[in-house]
Amino acid sequence: MKKFKHKLSILSIAVISAIISFNSNTVSAQDFGADLVSSYVWRGTQFGSGAHIQPWMELGSGSLTGGVWGSFPTTASGGGNELDLWISYDFGPLALTLTNYSFPTNDGTYGSGNPGLFDSDWMEISGSANLGPIGLTIGYFTDAEALYVEAAFPIGAVDIGLGFGSDSKDAFYAGGDSGLVNLSFGGSKDIKLTEEYSLPLSGSFIYNPDSEAAFLVFGMSF
Repeated sequence: MKKFKHKLSILSIAVISAIISFNSNTVSAQDFGADLVSSYVWRGTQFGSGAHIQPWMELGSGSLTGGVWGSFPTTASGGGNELDLWISYDFGPLALTLTNYSFPTNDGTYGSGNPGLFDSDWMEISGSANLGPIGLTIGYFTDAEALYVEAAFPIGAVDIGLGFGSDSKDAFYAGGDSGLVNLSFGGSKDIKLTEEYSLPLSGSFIYNPDSEAAFLVFGMSF
């Protein structure tokens, strides 16, 4: 019970801080869009099957940003449905983010259970920073006690990602153990369609050494 109250208090503080900040400052930025990917692969693991549409929306006020992100299969039997709420504060050298992951109930809605919105079972606290050319991300799921560390850096035109997962409690990244779970090699380019609009395209080869699974993912952004 103590752990649950602690996690709930973290979310409450974040929500209260967001309300205070957005009430005292005019929202200075808002954006929305969507990505279409050939398959949904996250941190070396595939969720569902087939192509997914991944819409997102965000609002910003100064260093505080919050938003919604989702992933939905393009076929009824694809699986991998997800709807996430997140809030982030950029301190300059370090950005801290609290993410609430949620998944649909049997009737396809997002609410209570499975887990649902504002459910602490799938809450992740993460931090990100740039150390020269290296982007470092560290995420920790408070209930599953799962740690993920990723370093991303470019080598010429190729973007490299190295991800390490550690499961202290339940099987999550590395089947209840620890190890390298995500090696990615990717790139991106813009296809000019008109004088004013270009279509962003991306491609990645992803290999999970722990599960020995490989993926080739193509995506476009709108």
